[in-house]
Amino acid sequence: MPEIELRKEIRRFLEKRKVLVLCTCSNNVPRATPMDFYIEKNANNFHLYVGPAPGKKVENIKENPIVSIGIYTPMSEGKIQGMQITASGRESLIFLKKGDDEFNKAQKIVRGKRKLILKIIPEKIELLDYDFIKEGYSRSQVLEL
Repeated sequence: MPEIELRKEIRRFLEKRKVLVLCTCSNNVPRATPMDFYIEKNANNFHLYVGPAPGKKVENIKENPIVSIGIYTPMSEGKIQGMQITASGRESLIFLKKGDDEFNKAQKIVRGKRKLILKIIPEKIELLDYDFIKEGYSRSQVLEL
């Protein structure tokens, strides 16, 4: 699939979803946490914002800044669609708190007052959609950022 079309498909997929599963790891013990997520409206990027409560997932990211994110279409919708996002490094997993330059901007994107916001900048997005086959493309598309 041409990159410009893939970017549109990724954006459409993200705009229709509200929940992701954030996977972190510490000492070879994985943790998968469902969370609501937000994206900037009309942005030309795929930055995700979540408002994590303090806890194990936050500790895990601080210790091991590599995450995997899963987002899917419920089977009840009759489609096989899913997304896998990879982000790693402190420049891609940015904790924002009151007083930080970007916090106020992020607070306007994320619903509800938050004390902490995690901005996730994907490095790789894998989109699976069996409907792509009908268009002559592979069901699995990958965008390296």
